Amino acid sequence: MIMDEMLVATQDVKKVFRTGDIAVEALRGIDLEIGSGEFMAIVGPSGSGKTTLLNLIGALDVPTDGRIALFDRDLGKLSRSERAELRLRSLGFVFQAYNLVPVLTARENVEFVLELQGMDPKKRRARAEETLAELGLGELADRRPSQMSGGQQQRVAVARAVASRPGLVLADEPTANLDSDNAQALLEMMRRLRDEMGMTFVFSTHDPLVVSYASRVVTLRDGEVLSDERKDTCG
Repeated sequence: MIMDEMLVATQDVKKVFRTGDIAVEALRGIDLEIGSGEFMAIVGPSGSGKTTLLNLIGALDVPTDGRIALFDRDLGKLSRSERAELRLRSLGFVFQAYNLVPVLTARENVEFVLELQGMDPKKRRARAEETLAELGLGELADRRPSQMSGGQQQRVAVARAVASRPGLVLADEPTANLDSDNAQALLEMMRRLRDEMGMTFVFSTHDPLVVSYASRVVTLRDGEVLSDERKDTCG
């Protein structure tokens, strides 16, 4: 897929976590560009900085040093409220812990972001039901998270992330709790959204299936980019 727009650019991004006198360098100077239409996997051993990098790209955290541009906006120059608005309007997130609202049904969880964006109630309900159905969750629309398995909650979290058709979806281990059939169906849906709607996907993962679908694989080790490989085809 031809990339006609640069969505993310990081320049010498560093992140240090401090606990008392102890400092841990999670990222040690990351230079990375992500263009529209990418289907990219970030891989590496636990502790290599994958989740930290996703959180920084998604404006959930700020780097200790370096610059991040997201949709041509310098995140370091945005206020907290401006970063929140950017996340709401342009990004979708899939978290390892799902982060579903426990008192809401699957449908209501998917509708939540659409409601915050101001979408008409009838339209957002239809969009939520359509997205849940695409992930094989139509019959679970009225169930709350406590009434669903971990894998079902994971798919609801994905449905919530993509329902608003954001420009960029960041997914932290999106297939971790799925069997191979559901994982493959999920990746097929995401790739279809990439192909038909131009959505861009960036995954952190240990799953070889996700890597096999990715058109680009970035490997991190000890907070640094070890390799950055593009494939001619994916799937």
